Amino acid sequence: MKHAFARAVLASLPLLAAYPAYGQQAPEGPPSAEEPIVVTPVAVYPAAGLMNGHTHDGGEFMIGLRYTRNSYSGANQSGTDAVSDAEVLAAGYTVAASEMTMDMVMLDLMYAPNDTLTFMVMPHWMRHEMTMVGIDPANTGMPMGGMAMGDMDHGHHGLTFGQSMTHSTQGFGDTLVSVSYRLAHTTGLKAHATLGVWAPTGKVDRKNADGTFAHYMMQSGSGTWDIEPVVTVTGQSGMIGYGAQASYRWRTKDANESGFAFGDKAQASGWVSYLFDSGFSLTSRLTWEHKGQILGHYNGPHNHRTPSDIPANYGGDTVLAGFGANIALPVGGRHRPQVGMEIGVPLYQDLNGIQLPEDWRASLSLSQTF
Repeated sequence: MKHAFARAVLASLPLLAAYPAYGQQAPEGPPSAEEPIVVTPVAVYPAAGLMNGHTHDGGEFMIGLRYTRNSYSGANQSGTDAVSDAEVLAAGYTVAASEMTMDMVMLDLMYAPNDTLTFMVMPHWMRHEMTMVGIDPANTGMPMGGMAMGDMDHGHHGLTFGQSMTHSTQGFGDTLVSVSYRLAHTTGLKAHATLGVWAPTGKVDRKNADGTFAHYMMQSGSGTWDIEPVVTVTGQSGMIGYGAQASYRWRTKDANESGFAFGDKAQASGWVSYLFDSGFSLTSRLTWEHKGQILGHYNGPHNHRTPSDIPANYGGDTVLAGFGANIALPVGGRHRPQVGMEIGVPLYQDLNGIQLPEDWRASLSLSQTF
């Protein structure tokens, strides 16, 4: 989905509005006959792909379900440049990734005991699927000394030239527990600070059929307790909303039980929105992400035949443009169920080592406040 047209459209949208940051409080006292009662629209939250984007009033409880897919494909990339299979082979690898998808299903549970604090618990379920292809012309699979060359290695690392294989892992990921504190909450300006803790409930010891560790990116957890502070500010002017968020995920250990630790992650987002009515808005977002290189390496049997097996081939910087919509369903009275959707396309990727670049990502959410 790396179409120039899509990128151009999304790049032009950072200032075409959306919907999540607009809302008005009901006026105090009885309204006049000409003055309608205005209720804060349910569709006031930021884009579906943004976490920790809003808080709740005291006594409110929210349950939500969020689905996200990240798709990676195309030529491998080093830094900002595409690299050919011949260049990957020259770097010492005989197999390369050609496609990968990462699916996440998240359950949002939020509760505000008062107007100041909002608590959230978010368990994850993850699935990774990767297609590998043999890139070594010398590995034809022809018998050599009674043994096929493709049998000299195990699993997908013994793929003959041009041969492909798809494999997957799935299971529960890490669980996010957070508390948000309101710093400001007026009709025109809202701000809150969030402190999140990621509990290592996902596995980091998933293995291939030959008993070696799976690629680092295909583990469903981090294996470390992570701390993530977040600051979010939103504002509005008429029907136009805007906002910004910055976060940093800090890994508290240099190695997990499998011998490695994912790099820290920093992220900054800015968005604008336009509220067409109390039930529909569009969002446009620009996001910068930085992921640090993996520290350490597996402490058990593992392969070195593909870029995905090497910790140095992880991390980098990405800039994405996103476009989405929020819809408040016409049921439920004041607290209407909300559907959110967002699709993002990378505008810039500067990747460490050799990696499969991200192609696109999409998010879909459904939430209900009580």
